[in-house]
Amino acid sequence: MATGISLLAFISFYLLYSTSKKMSGIGNLGFEELIGAHEKASKYIGLALMIFSLGLSCFYWGLGAGTFTFFIILMTVASLVILLAPLRLMNYPFLILIFACSFIFEILLF
Repeated sequence: MATGISLLAFISFYLLYSTSKKMSGIGNLGFEELIGAHEKASKYIGLALMIFSLGLSCFYWGLGAGTFTFFIILMTVASLVILLAPLRLMNYPFLILIFACSFIFEILLF
């Protein structure tokens, strides 16, 4: 569940980050042109996914701890996106590896 919440937070932040004016035209994942063409819809989808991720976090960990955990996940994901996107280190194999390891650790530890 934590991996799913983190994945939703990543997707929502990346959608919102891709629609910002300060982001340079980096095509790491290949669908940034589509996001730029449908900027308003991408912002709404990103905000909806972020609210859904917050709701799942509050459902899974409770209201206080869920909100706190969501913001920690969001800060971590945002830092990684802002640092790794301009360096072109975010690609599909890297993301699949990170989330697969996270899922395996979640299954083994919880």
